[in-house]
Amino acid sequence: MQEQQEIASPFLSEPDSNLYQYKVKMEQVKSELLKFGLSQNQAKVFIYLGKYGPKSAPEVAKALELPRTETYFIINTLQNRGIVTAEFSTPVRYSTLSIGQAVLTLVKSEQEKVRMLAMQERELTQLWNDIPAFAIETSETKKEKMQMLQGTPQINSKIKEMIRKTQEELCLFCTEKDLSRLYYADFVDLFSNMVADFRIIVSPAQKMPENARQIDRKKIRLMPGPRCDDQCFLVRDSEEVLYFLRNANHPSHNVFAMWMDSRPLVMSMRMLFDLCWEKSGHIY
Repeated sequence: MQEQQEIASPFLSEPDSNLYQYKVKMEQVKSELLKFGLSQNQAKVFIYLGKYGPKSAPEVAKALELPRTETYFIINTLQNRGIVTAEFSTPVRYSTLSIGQAVLTLVKSEQEKVRMLAMQERELTQLWNDIPAFAIETSETKKEKMQMLQGTPQINSKIKEMIRKTQEELCLFCTEKDLSRLYYADFVDLFSNMVADFRIIVSPAQKMPENARQIDRKKIRLMPGPRCDDQCFLVRDSEEVLYFLRNANHPSHNVFAMWMDSRPLVMSMRMLFDLCWEKSGHIY
């Protein structure tokens, strides 16, 4: 009985069991690990090995109720990613790096991928430019465009592009949670260092957010109500708008936004921002 309890996994526990409280926390950890490119089952195997110590592949398969062939493939994948090691024993037993070392390893791996892709950018651009354009866009063929963006990396990339293209003014309407997420992505520094002008409305908010204290107080206002914490959008130069359909109230991989350059819609959002700016309070 004791041996069975030791190999039991909180991932399989029921709400009325003693292990369920740990299942909730493990699910949170698993959700975070997915952001580093691990699959659901890869994250489960990593957590299990990390919390239960060295185990053989059959033990992992039994504890997590995974097929043996899939378990061996997952463990091999995690080894190749550098976050699982094998012991010289019979049977072979596997263990993980510490969570800090594992995350650092995964981050460095992604950074190396980005570096390699950046190195290939010039060659790819040259190849692309060697191919003539067979369609020419004119004022008659140019149409309004829209783009759906899901996940923090894709949305952050679009925001940075909008900041770079700003010539007159960038307007941001957001909640405190949105501003906090932008702060930790270094966007507050980008706003503060912009050559063009910018304005920020934080709503709902009663006092200056801690993450906004470095922003010029003339460029930020607070809007106490209504109690609505899901509104976030950016307007650039009255040319384009990025509207969040799911903002920072959701996990970063579930954040969802829509980008548009429809002039009537952009102007409507700009008018809404200007109206909210007038109704917002100054920070003294």
